[in-house]
Amino acid sequence: MEIITDYQNREEWDKFVAENTQPSSFLQSFAWGEFNEKILGNPVIRWAVIDQGVLSAVFQAIIKKLPFNKTYVYCPRGLVWRQNCADCWALAYGEILKKIRAGWTGHIFLRASPPDEDKEDITGFIRQLGFRKPKILSHGQEPAETVLINLEKSEEELLASMQQKTRYNIRLAEKKGVEVKCQMSPPEADPPLAENIKNQINTFYKLAEETAKRNKIKIYQDDYYKKLVEYFGQGDKNIKLKLYLAQKEEKTLAAIMVIYFGNGATYLHGASSNDGRELMPNYLLQWQAMREAKKEGYKIYDLWGVSGENKTWAGITRFKRGFDGREIKFMGSWDYVLNKKWYNIFRLLKIIKKIIP
Repeated sequence: MEIITDYQNREEWDKFVAENTQPSSFLQSFAWGEFNEKILGNPVIRWAVIDQGVLSAVFQAIIKKLPFNKTYVYCPRGLVWRQNCADCWALAYGEILKKIRAGWTGHIFLRASPPDEDKEDITGFIRQLGFRKPKILSHGQEPAETVLINLEKSEEELLASMQQKTRYNIRLAEKKGVEVKCQMSPPEADPPLAENIKNQINTFYKLAEETAKRNKIKIYQDDYYKKLVEYFGQGDKNIKLKLYLAQKEEKTLAAIMVIYFGNGATYLHGASSNDGRELMPNYLLQWQAMREAKKEGYKIYDLWGVSGENKTWAGITRFKRGFDGREIKFMGSWDYVLNKKWYNIFRLLKIIKKIIP
């Protein structure tokens, strides 16, 4: 096996990721790496593992900052390995870890969240490689559990499979006059359109602040959402993002961002007003996004995160389960420690923070 560092064939890369993750993982797409590097300013590592001339695995990781001028390496939904090759996963990880140990003395740890479902044989093997469950920081940007909607069903079948209350709320929103509008950020948009998109992103952020306060959750800074829409909203042929707004009489009641890559559409961010909640705009938003993804040929709609254990997520989980998709559990985040001393220091700081808020 050979590792090619700084792999630059984006078409081959995206095709490989799209075909070997279910649903296709936008977090390992070439453009997601570029977004982190060029827009967010986080250096990116992009390695390809070649076996006998065949692309067998890809590994895209982001270098993240820690306090005290330290760093760690974060590989979301990776490593991605060739699914029809039983040995590729183990061999590729072995080669990559060998390279990491030889040259990554400056980073404290590698955090990976494999795109595989949580199975005993895989988790057992990753432990043998030296990975452990995280002891510091939050577990990652991507959820460990999610709900996947099969868009290969007809619209009638999708509606019929939903919980009765979910179906009722979709129809209620329609009956009450809620309308869903979709917005992308076309390249070289004329000034009025560009200003309109900017206003819609500002509206999204205000709704996100309301949602965060109501549900006691954390959100990104407003600048992050602007950058996300500006970068992915232009409809790159491999990946794109759409902003959906649920409105009544020009007042925005709720909004979601959906990102499209490979065979899947993923509900990435959502927000809703404290006003008009009785109109059930969130239900109609999701249904319209699913319908549009289906029409465009996408096969899976990822509702992006549920949790049966986290009480903070109880309402969100109940809402998403109402669409009656397939609930899956991924392996979650795993740490490979490169500097044990500093890893333990950060672990101690986390414990102290819990004791002394």
